[in-house]
Amino acid sequence: MRDMQTVSPSNHELEQAKALLLREIPLSESSVEAIAGGMLSRTITGLPLDESIQAARRYLALTPEDVRAAFAKWVRPGDLVQVTQGPTPQ
Repeated sequence: MRDMQTVSPSNHELEQAKALLLREIPLSESSVEAIAGGMLSRTITGLPLDESIQAARRYLALTPEDVRAAFAKWVRPGDLVQVTQGPTPQ
């Protein structure tokens, strides 16, 4: 994670990440119930109804430097913690 703050991802890595994000969009709206739930959720949170289309456009426009800058600004590796849950005691 620290490397992502100083080294931009390769074009290949970024294209793979974009493809993953773009494939998730139609999957998240693959049923009438999911479409209705998404529209309701966007309405409640004040997002535009076509937010997924706008997000796709933003994903496509990202550059490797955009990703590096976002990691440098928003990700704090020193503040991350690991949470482990074991079996419930009997």
